[in-house]
Amino acid sequence: MPELPEVESVLRCLRDEKTSLIGRAILTATALSDTVVSDISGAEFAANVAGYRFSEVSRHGKYLIFTLVSSTGNNEKRYLAVHLRMTGRLYLVNQDEAIQRHTRLVLLLDAGVALRFDDPRKFGRVWLVTAPDQVTGTLGPDALTMSIQVFAERFSRHRRQLKPLLLDQSFVAGIGNIYADEILFRAGIHPLTHSNSLSEQDINRLHGKVIEVLIEAVAVGGANIDGVFKEGGFVVQVYGRADLPCLVCGSIIEKIRVGQRGTHYCPECQPSEVHT
Repeated sequence: MPELPEVESVLRCLRDEKTSLIGRAILTATALSDTVVSDISGAEFAANVAGYRFSEVSRHGKYLIFTLVSSTGNNEKRYLAVHLRMTGRLYLVNQDEAIQRHTRLVLLLDAGVALRFDDPRKFGRVWLVTAPDQVTGTLGPDALTMSIQVFAERFSRHRRQLKPLLLDQSFVAGIGNIYADEILFRAGIHPLTHSNSLSEQDINRLHGKVIEVLIEAVAVGGANIDGVFKEGGFVVQVYGRADLPCLVCGSIIEKIRVGQRGTHYCPECQPSEVHT
């Protein structure tokens, strides 16, 4: 599943000066799946985005936010919010390139290019809204830009196991199963540790590892775990490595279920007795 680093990589590609989406106008929109657009029909979506121009692309957690402005000059704004979910992929191509088997949405733009949304498992969603908060309003602060002060203050409100807490998008937005395991491993904290048992030093270290892991992953295009982000170069140390030796100490990586999610950790590097 694309998490913050993979979504950030998509964002940077769409902002790249050679392939930038900024300034391009939407000529037509075609929904090739009944479920890709939320809350309105594909026809209604198409009618309400045609003639609008992309003025900004941003991200909050795992959501991409596209700001659209009217080409008529009245400065009316609308927003596209996109969540890639399990297998979504958003990219620019030449308009003449053949539609792929799993293409769910096509926005034909000016200058002969198209923005396409492919999604083999059909879980990804696109929303057309008048304000981003209509989709992202329940999210916590973005994990990549959250300060230690905000992180610590939010920690003080909870008494929960760390793995489910890090996955809770209302607590902090952008961390998924892969990076939660990697962050806790680098912090040397067991995934079943309760948040209220951490010292100030522990919280500072955990916040530092959140930023460290995400920055490293963003720099290499995320992780290629399931083949969706083939260019991703982030090397996992515990996620998906159950029954293999720890790359740090040689102990065998264990896998347990925490909050219905498969969770990987090193029993030597992340001892449970330290923070239970």
